[in-house]
Amino acid sequence: MTTPNRFIVVDDDPLNNLVCNHIILKVDPDAKITLFTNPEKALEMVQTFGESSEKGDFVLFLDVNMPSMSGWEFLDAFESLDEKIHERFRIYMLSSSIDQGDIEKAAVNPFVRGYYPKPLSFETMGLLNL
Repeated sequence: MTTPNRFIVVDDDPLNNLVCNHIILKVDPDAKITLFTNPEKALEMVQTFGESSEKGDFVLFLDVNMPSMSGWEFLDAFESLDEKIHERFRIYMLSSSIDQGDIEKAAVNPFVRGYYPKPLSFETMGLLNL
């Protein structure tokens, strides 16, 4: 996997998406960021981006608790996508939940590389080793 400068943020809270956008651009001014408040639309775009012949990989920040589709449901749907798509995405959960069950569930999910508190911070970005 190459070092990504393309980011997808999936969170039903538009304010959190703006915070993510701001932090990412401060860390990587050349980043290409796509924000989604609708996880179903995000999943459609993930499939499109993943199948694209354009080179490069993605970091995807995923909220846990969303009303129409939870982060866990998103990951279940992501699992059904082609392996070539899986390889192009680094998924990190961002959540205000401190539920130990969520943290443990993220730790054992093969697609999740980390579970971090909201809002996204410079410190968290530094931990991602991008």
